[in-house]
Amino acid sequence: MNDPSIQEEQNSYPLMSGWPFSTSAMPNPWLQNTTGTIIPRIDIIETDSSIVYIYDLAGTDGSRLNLEVSKYEINVAAPMIQSKQSNARYIYQERPKGQYERLLISPRNVNIDEVEADFKDGILEVKFPKLSKRS
Repeated sequence: MNDPSIQEEQNSYPLMSGWPFSTSAMPNPWLQNTTGTIIPRIDIIETDSSIVYIYDLAGTDGSRLNLEVSKYEINVAAPMIQSKQSNARYIYQERPKGQYERLLISPRNVNIDEVEADFKDGILEVKFPKLSKRS
């Protein structure tokens, strides 16, 4: 793909790799809920017709998922479902508790008004259709 706008888009992704876009589970004071904030892992893929952000939101109920998309940013937030065992105490715990939250820059040269999102089996896919090329 030698389209200059696509090359420009590819060059913008490394800017999102550092703080606050890292995958660290460290609390982030810029996010709404700093206690127990979990930054989900993400893949960004490109097809001929779209840019797709794929979020790993394991242990989330899709009905409580909050997705906000604007021309400038995408914010995803969702509480993790916690196991409730009566009369039990933890002996060992690795699974995180809290809320997933991640703020990213919206891709350029896409149609924000036609964004589609699909959540299934703990995976959120947000598809940004590319703007048509003008001749």
